[in-house]
Amino acid sequence: MAAAGMVAAIVAMPTALAALHAQESPPATCVRNQLGVRSNGTQGAAGTIYGALVFTNRSHAMCRLKGYPRIQLFGKDGRPIHTTVRRDLSPGPKNVRLAPGASATFRTSYSDVSSGGPCPTSSVAQITPPNAGASLFIPATMFPCEGVVHVSAVRAGVHHA
Repeated sequence: MAAAGMVAAIVAMPTALAALHAQESPPATCVRNQLGVRSNGTQGAAGTIYGALVFTNRSHAMCRLKGYPRIQLFGKDGRPIHTTVRRDLSPGPKNVRLAPGASATFRTSYSDVSSGGPCPTSSVAQITPPNAGASLFIPATMFPCEGVVHVSAVRAGVHHA
């Protein structure tokens, strides 16, 4: 009887190890259909405007983000505003696992001091999550002089500007 129990345990071991290994594999990269994005505030000081944007996993499946989002600004007329994204704010890229309902934040900053003439003002931001092919659009009033927007990589949780 004890031998039969040992045989059953040995036979079950590969199945248990395979299940454990499957749990350790990283979830798939988040895609646009899984995510929502929203602003989590801005603040300004000494000619620089800081912002925070939050991705939230709206799906029923775990997914992951790693890296920097892309941003393209559009004016009131719907035309693109020259936008240069610089990936130079902290933190740097790390894997962020997003359970259903979980969020990740990235920070932005830009100068609102003109070197001559008015700075362009956006009414919509097109935001592409890291490693995603499709974008999300949100209302966004930004006025980056010279069109330069600095961004951080995404980090877990909801954070303010």
